Amino acid sequence: MGKKSSLPSRLIFEESEQNDALMEKIFAGGDYVPDKEPALEIPPSETSLKKTRTSPTDAVSRPDAELDLHGKTREESIMMVQNFVMTCHANQFRTALIITGKGHHSGNQGPVLKREVQLWLERNGKQYLKDFHTAPGRFGGSGAIWLNIK
Repeated sequence: MGKKSSLPSRLIFEESEQNDALMEKIFAGGDYVPDKEPALEIPPSETSLKKTRTSPTDAVSRPDAELDLHGKTREESIMMVQNFVMTCHANQFRTALIITGKGHHSGNQGPVLKREVQLWLERNGKQYLKDFHTAPGRFGGSGAIWLNIK
């Protein structure tokens, strides 16, 4: 099955008398440069105003930085989080995301990394963070922590 091309088979250029006259004036005068392009008038019947939908997820933009802790040990994670938070603060980032994972491989203990990272943030993050909370669903939900940097 062949793939259809989205390009037109040939291009059509429309010319208007107004554009032709402007170009002739530019080339004939040699040093004439118009201040701006002539305004196009669009009849009201050809315009449409569409109300854009907004949802809570639209209000949250991508974080300025992300740290993924998948596959890291508890000790590695804490060292990485400490460095990450301090770096985000030093670079004046507004938001950051720490991906801890949901702890599916932690057994009955639940998500070990998330618990440890949250404890570190509560104890040591006050001078760097406004606050932190579970990330919005599209950024990992319960498997990630959203940081608002001071």
